[in-house]
Order: sequence, then structure tokens, then C-alpha cells
Amino acid sequence: MTPAVLILLAVTLMVVHRTDAVPVEKLRVMMADAAAPVMAAISQPFETLADSFSGIKTMRQLKAENIRLKAENERLQQWYDAALKYQAQNKSLQDLLNLKADPALSFVTTRVVSDPGGSFVKSVLLPVGSGDNVAKGNAVMSGRGLIGRVTEVGNRSSRVLLITDLNSRIPVIVQNTRTHAILAGKNTDTLRLERLPIDSSLTVGQRIVTSGDGGQLPPDIPIGTITEVGPGGIIVQPLADMNALTYVQVINALMDRALVTGEITPEAPQKHIKR
Repeated sequence: MTPAVLILLAVTLMVVHRTDAVPVEKLRVMMADAAAPVMAAISQPFETLADSFSGIKTMRQLKAENIRLKAENERLQQWYDAALKYQAQNKSLQDLLNLKADPALSFVTTRVVSDPGGSFVKSVLLPVGSGDNVAKGNAVMSGRGLIGRVTEVGNRSSRVLLITDLNSRIPVIVQNTRTHAILAGKNTDTLRLERLPIDSSLTVGQRIVTSGDGGQLPPDIPIGTITEVGPGGIIVQPLADMNALTYVQVINALMDRALVTGEITPEAPQKHIKR
């Protein structure tokens, strides 16, 4: 077949394809119907071959994932055994020292139903309240660290003041030096350490946790890390992302009221019964 014939055939097909007349449209449909089974039959072996290669790749990936999970499971088992060992040692030492344990904690996990608010108010609303044993002053955590504490409680709802709010003040300590300070919100994404001892020498990277002073927040809850030490003060970056809160956990510490109010009520004297 000469090039001229091929060019003429190509031009004819283009004209037929661009023509919108009813007979031509029917002809295009008939040609498509006839060509579709042939193209499907031709492509079927290639699709089967591609699926086979894909299946081989998937099996290799699954085998590699299985090996990785087995190794991870072995490591976790070692950590679990070590944890049981240290737990038993800790219990034994507590018994020897007659140590008074920290107050028991209960947890309520829930979702956040409102965003942190505007530029002046940093708080979120939770769909749990006094009916769920949530109380004013309870600490609230995300999966990474403290995000705030409960300031208002209803029967089925509660409001949490975030640690980034300008009105937030939390007693904290620097974890490795046990230096006491107050962590203050600034209505920004970072926090500032205040009321530090004069001789405190802090460095970037040190971890900040709750001190438990005041009796409301349990001690040693992680909050953030120091990211800046300079003329502008000591800046702390929270561990939790305050702009992406979804599920949180309210911590209810069963603490003695005297630790919160400072008022110690003497026990009533026991009456001796004469016999």
C-alpha cells in the first residue's frame, strides 16, 4: 500500500470521525462495538500478566512486613518483660519504704466539639461533664501531652482552658533539674517560663512537666520542651498541636481536698464506749 493511499485513508477516517451526520454516527458506533471485544481480547493477556507481577510484588511486600512485625513484636515482648520486672521491684521498694502512693487517677476519653476559638480566647468544648465524673480543675491531655484544664463544668459538657491562653498559669518543673517555675500562655503557639530561680541555668531541649503544686494537676504530666533561651525569655513549645485537637483525655485525680484548699479539717475524736 502506497503512502498516498494511507494518507487518503487517514484523511477519510478523520473526516468521518468529525462528521456529525446520523449515518456516520451510527457507523462510528458500529465500528466501536466491533472493535471493543477485539481490543479486550488482545489486552486480556497483558492485564493478566500485569496482575501477576502486581501479585508477586504484593506478596513480597507482605512477607517483608511480616518479618518487620515479628521483629517489632519480639522487641515489644522484651520491653514488656522488663516492665513487669521493674514493676515488681518498684512495688517491693514501696513496701519497704512504706511509701504513700500518688492519688488514684481515672480517665475519660472524648472528642473535641469546638475549635480553640479566636485570637483572644483559647478554649475548647467537650461533650462530657459532671455526669461523667469530670470536675473543675481536671487536667486534659492529648496523645502527646497536657493541653489544658477544665474551667467550667455542666452535667453533660465542660470547657477547657488551653495552656496557650493568656490567662493560663501552670506550676511546672524542668524535668532533669527539678527547677520550679510557672508556665504562662501567650495566646500564641508557644509558652513562656516565669518566676524562675535566679540561679537557674536552662538550655534548649529540656523537658517541662507539671509539678503537682497546688494540688489540682497531677505531677509529671509532659507539657513541652524549651526551644529558646534568650533576652525574650525562656520559650517552650507544647508537645500537643493545639490547632489539630480531635480526641482528648480528661484526668480526674482523686485527691484530698486539703491539697487544693490548704484547709486541713481535724478528724472527729472517737468516742470511747464504757463497758
